[in-house]
Amino acid sequence: MTDDILQTKVKEHFGDRFTVTIPHPNRAWITVSVEELPELAKWLKDDLGYYHCSTITGLDSGEVFEALYHVTAGAGELTLRVAVPKTNPHLPTLTAIWPGAILYERELQDMFGLVIDGHPDPRRYVLPEDWPDGVYPLRKDYVYTYQEAPPAKRGE
Repeated sequence: MTDDILQTKVKEHFGDRFTVTIPHPNRAWITVSVEELPELAKWLKDDLGYYHCSTITGLDSGEVFEALYHVTAGAGELTLRVAVPKTNPHLPTLTAIWPGAILYERELQDMFGLVIDGHPDPRRYVLPEDWPDGVYPLRKDYVYTYQEAPPAKRGE
């Protein structure tokens, strides 16, 4: 789908609720609220063919978290940018729309502490089970402390 068709279709369906930004050919992003994310995602898949969630990345900007849903339709890549308040770090699961989101949502939980409401499998994914609760390695406030491992015994 060409960039101008994407912009036109979003405008026709949603009016001024969303703005499509085109930084490069075949690349676009839409900034969407947490509340409107499921509606927009379902419409993008069902009506425009954005059937594949290639990844979800996170960002801690200091004031808010941002979840970036990278979805594809043919050669076009679209990113849904969702600001998530640190005071209420909840996102709805999109696994019913994009089943492939299941592992990426679990990664957001592990690495940023975002709560994915309604997730079908909220177990840890990246971090070990004995990782301390409330410690999220990709947050800006995370402080890494190096601990020397005990020396290995010869023959181990």
